[in-house]
Amino acid sequence: MPLTHSWYRASTDTPAYPTLNGPQQADVCVIGGGYTGLSAALELAEAGRRVILLEAEQPGWGCSGRNGGQINPGLACDHGLLERQLGKDDALRLWQLSLAGVQLIHARSARYAIDCDLASGILLVANRPRQVPELRAWQRQLERLGYDQLSFHDRAELGQLLRADYQAGVLDGGGGSLHPLKYALGLARAATQAGALIHGQSRVTSISQDASGVTVTTARGQVRADQLIIGGNAYSGGLLPWQHRRFMPIGSYIGATHPLGELAGQLIPSRAAVCDMNNLIDYYRLTPDQRLLFGGRATAGAARLDRLRTTMRQRMAGVFPELAGEDFEYLWGGQVAMTACRAPQFGRIGSRVLYAQGYSGQGVALAGLAGKLMAEAVIGRSEGFDLFARLRHRPVPPGTALQTAIRALALGWYALLDRRG
Repeated sequence: MPLTHSWYRASTDTPAYPTLNGPQQADVCVIGGGYTGLSAALELAEAGRRVILLEAEQPGWGCSGRNGGQINPGLACDHGLLERQLGKDDALRLWQLSLAGVQLIHARSARYAIDCDLASGILLVANRPRQVPELRAWQRQLERLGYDQLSFHDRAELGQLLRADYQAGVLDGGGGSLHPLKYALGLARAATQAGALIHGQSRVTSISQDASGVTVTTARGQVRADQLIIGGNAYSGGLLPWQHRRFMPIGSYIGATHPLGELAGQLIPSRAAVCDMNNLIDYYRLTPDQRLLFGGRATAGAARLDRLRTTMRQRMAGVFPELAGEDFEYLWGGQVAMTACRAPQFGRIGSRVLYAQGYSGQGVALAGLAGKLMAEAVIGRSEGFDLFARLRHRPVPPGTALQTAIRALALGWYALLDRRG
């Protein structure tokens, strides 16, 4: 994935963490320097555990430092799926845990003084008339769960919040947005201050588990630990046996315009983050320096930069005709781990390895929560982790070529659905 030079990275100082060298000992080894791994490392270090975190690149390099920055309460799947699999009471518990993931961002940003442009408000908007009843039903469903942060806006009212051609929208005051890389680096700093050892440029080459512990090997070192947490999400690669990788990586891309000045506030007077209701979504928001971040192009495989730029500009102009002549100063992408049911996957391998992945586009809040729940499970409080682990997931066939073909077929089907009137 060459598209890694984001506006986030250009607007942030990114410290380099040292490479792992030689044999090391830890209570817990954590793989992955994104929200999942950093959250777990922070929680465990504060609980007095000796933690070593290994990241193949540098903390925040993957999706945690490149995503759209939108904070969504809840899961990407329909709540009815949770009720069918877990029962009504436990589905409600899972929903409430997802809200705790949002609250965790606010609590940690305040506690550790993480300046990450944290803002409130996210709009879910209906592209077509047939989606308006679905939007209303979604709002009523969440209100029945006790969530009181939603307000409906018809087409006329929506114009006061967003100057774009949508049928209706629901403003979620409990959601919001942040600068994802600043937040990831803030978690890394907090984890280090709590005593965790973080190593960058330390790609894991093998994992072995035996009766007395786990051995994690890199090119230049090795960690022997009592327990292991795998938090690589879409970048886990071959670290998990294929039977446990119940997700497929989907390419997702974001562009940042030049600063738009006063026009920015005219396009989105509410300054809320926005996401539409299509299967292949557009999502966008404003930055503090008046840029528009516009994302959503999904691919089954690698994307050509020239075609990507053209497509993304066309999609942006389709939402905001005023930006038809606007180009992106930055254009980047990454991999999003999608499960078939769009619920995250939690699991164990043997008695010493835990993993969480497949946040399906809602990882800003869910990944941090997953890291915290895995840390709690290591300490001996596994109720939250075990609840997520009860969710059942369809297997994903092994083989890169077959998976790419399946992804392409799925994206084509979703595109057809989105074109319906």
